[in-house]
Amino acid sequence: MLTDLTTYDYLFLKYRSIHIKLEDIVTEYYPNLCRENMLTKARQQKFPFTCFRIDESQKGAFFVSIYEFAKVIDKIYSDQHSIFQNRTQKAIKSLN
Repeated sequence: MLTDLTTYDYLFLKYRSIHIKLEDIVTEYYPNLCRENMLTKARQQKFPFTCFRIDESQKGAFFVSIYEFAKVIDKIYSDQHSIFQNRTQKAIKSLN
């Protein structure tokens, strides 16, 4: 059943790899971030997931583990969903 897919499953089906290029993640999930800022954040490990290079070249692409990225997406969703529920419940109570 399609609803049984986890975030990890979805990312694996989409990218067909256990490691995703950071550029692909930024294009889809951080569209407002330019390449220069992406590289700066990756070098300083400022993303909420680990960015790594497979080779030691400074021009090498950064990669991200889909397992770690999936956990981050799920945590962000869970946190935001809790905030939404709390605000909704408060709004409903204020109407009563």
